[in-house]
Amino acid sequence: MKIGVRSRRASHGPINLGMTSMIDATFLLLSYFIFTTAVGEQESQLLAEVAEARVGIGASALSPQIVDVDADDRGTIFRIGARELRSRDALAGVLRQLPHEIGVVVRVHDRPDVAAVAAAMQAAQDAGFTEVSYVSASR
Repeated sequence: MKIGVRSRRASHGPINLGMTSMIDATFLLLSYFIFTTAVGEQESQLLAEVAEARVGIGASALSPQIVDVDADDRGTIFRIGARELRSRDALAGVLRQLPHEIGVVVRVHDRPDVAAVAAAMQAAQDAGFTEVSYVSASR
């Protein structure tokens, strides 16, 4: 009878490594690099098309219309660019002439009351804008 300490390696036999998980990991890495490379090419084509569109249209068509709502001693003032309007109907008339796809932003200053802000937002909706945003003017 032989009594002694056997090594673990001898008792369990040779070590086997499973190749299935190694192949799966390699396939996933290869797939990842293939897909991200293809997306990078499409994004560069998109940026070129957007740049061509901006040259033809101009930057003003890409930004929303801004209506400033302010007040003075005589009442409420609605400003669109250099135009100053005093009534909601006049504001709606000017807004009807502008492009509606991008939307309108109602920027409110400190002095006007809530009714003036609501009138500006209602005028934008009456003019046909579906996207009307409200922001407060920075100080």
